[in-house]
Amino acid sequence: MKVALLTSRKMELSDSRLVSLNNYLLSKGMSSQIISPRTINPDISLLRNYGVIIVRILHREYLWIVQYLEEMGIKVINSYKALSLSGNKLISDGIMEQSGLKLPRTVFGLKENILKNADSSMFPALVKPLYGRSRGIVYIKSVDNLRNLRRKWIYLQKFVLNNDGVTRIYKIGKVVRSFFHDYPNEGKAWEVLLPDEIMKGALRCFNRMEMEIGGMDLIEGEDGYYALEVNDFPAGVKRIENWLEIIADYLVENTCAIGQEEIKFYDSKKGMGFAQKVS
Repeated sequence: MKVALLTSRKMELSDSRLVSLNNYLLSKGMSSQIISPRTINPDISLLRNYGVIIVRILHREYLWIVQYLEEMGIKVINSYKALSLSGNKLISDGIMEQSGLKLPRTVFGLKENILKNADSSMFPALVKPLYGRSRGIVYIKSVDNLRNLRRKWIYLQKFVLNNDGVTRIYKIGKVVRSFFHDYPNEGKAWEVLLPDEIMKGALRCFNRMEMEIGGMDLIEGEDGYYALEVNDFPAGVKRIENWLEIIADYLVENTCAIGQEEIKFYDSKKGMGFAQKVS
């Protein structure tokens, strides 16, 4: 199998996940190479020589490459659908909510219309970009702060206070685990068990997006967990034990059934797991 690891970053800045994965695949005798759009233009058709391409696209301007590869019959992880849906805040939040997950109170619309209806109970809040991840998020204390913000369209989400940290669910094919990331303690993390309804909701969301390697951020409020965002191939997948081996096996088996998947739940205390179908 010939594998390409496609990154939108400059080759010399390629992130450690792809470097580690590339080295591991090579050590197992697989043909693997990290490539960048900057090195394949203008002959993009050369990518058709690869059997599987794992993408780490940080810029939306390169999504067309993923769409092209899929149309040419190349297996891409993650798919164009997964990248497009997870990268759109409005759509991804809607899918998380339809999957049974609770979201912080959210409004989206023209700033002038939001200002007409906003009340103090909505604040403090976060103004988030419609596309992208954490960059561009603005903390808003009051209606006056919002009024002074120079944006036409506003995606406003109630701020959920939790100074302890954030919980993240990571997925590699059929393997799913959750970790608590401790903010005060220099970002340390440890594995945790989440309620079944949270895990099932996350898996429904991943399946709906066709996300094969991904993650979900959640924060615990006074009345339970709130889902915040879905990420493709997040850095935290490295916290899954034997993550490189799991990805390599997944590439070989390529058994991800979109829409219905057998997911392995792990008990961190017993070191055991059980499988369950989620549709």
